[in-house]
Amino acid sequence: MQAVILFAHGSRDPLWHLPMQAVQQRVTLMHPDTPVTCAYLELSQPDLPTAVAALLTQGVAHIRVVPMFLGVGKHVRHDLPQMMTELKELHPNVVFECQPAVGEHPDLLDLLARIAVA
Repeated sequence: MQAVILFAHGSRDPLWHLPMQAVQQRVTLMHPDTPVTCAYLELSQPDLPTAVAALLTQGVAHIRVVPMFLGVGKHVRHDLPQMMTELKELHPNVVFECQPAVGEHPDLLDLLARIAVA
């Protein structure tokens, strides 16, 4: 079974989480057989290792991590790859796939451009 983790920065402000949770709900509606959860780098829970552990208890064998970052800075270039390496070492029987940051996806860039001029 494959699962998706929407990986975001995190915030102390509970309202900040609403867009991440909205994406999670939409993925669930579109793909009801795919477990999907949010995980955060800091300031919020669960963190990435905790989210992975929870999915593994559901029998997940393939985890796709989607970085929910518009800009590709230190967290995406350095912190996340290090975390992915550690997860792969800790769970060698799990397939981990890390997608590019959503801010690099041409479909999202086109959508943002359309919103800007709407």
